[in-house]
Amino acid sequence: MNSETQKYNNAQAAADKEICELLARTIDANLKGAENKIWHGHPVWFLDGNPIVGYSKLKAGIRLMFWSGADFEESGLKPGTGKFKDASATYTSLDEVDVKALKRWLAKSRTIQWDYKNIVKRKGLLKKLPAARARGNHDERMAAIVFGAVYPLYVTKVTRKGRTQAELDKVITWLTGFSTKKIQRLIAKNITFADFFAQAKLNANAKLITGTICGVRVEEIKNPLTQKVRYLDKLVDELAAGKKMDKILRS
Repeated sequence: MNSETQKYNNAQAAADKEICELLARTIDANLKGAENKIWHGHPVWFLDGNPIVGYSKLKAGIRLMFWSGADFEESGLKPGTGKFKDASATYTSLDEVDVKALKRWLAKSRTIQWDYKNIVKRKGLLKKLPAARARGNHDERMAAIVFGAVYPLYVTKVTRKGRTQAELDKVITWLTGFSTKKIQRLIAKNITFADFFAQAKLNANAKLITGTICGVRVEEIKNPLTQKVRYLDKLVDELAAGKKMDKILRS
């Protein structure tokens, strides 16, 4: 944890400090590559100079704010009342912090960004960053994403379409060689996609996974790690689309 952020946390009352510590640890673990510093008097995390998330002490409690959170479409975040795109949640006790939701918000914060960095140059005009620019160096960003932050999104995607978490885990096991228990242990460790696939024994038939995902053909992706992540994304898409399991698990 940044030493100045630690000082800020230490200056809070005991109950507020617990909240701040949990927020800081979760943000640090799930927003890899972000710069953390004290900005306008409280801890803020930046990606490529753009403010992403921060928290501050208010009379109502500890307010967690995402600068672009109004576009996350999350009921747990309350949009601000001004002209900007911020949204926040306020906590008065540790048990109010939904860590799973926080991880989901942090995953969204990488790709959903408004350009606060250049707002002064634009004389107060706020523009939304294209997804590619918001990600910065795409391959580096992909490597730094925490698998445990994305896994709940996978679960939601497939279960909404009538598939099961067990089927999702079976797909992940086929691709990586990890058992269901191993998958859960890796989630608990907050490891990045880089570490996740470094430990995996990629299925030899993964090369049979083809098609378009996020506007790019999987088989044409040059970066090995990014390609592995997109293999997984493609399999999840196929599961959600109702494809039969024997067709998803190439042989």
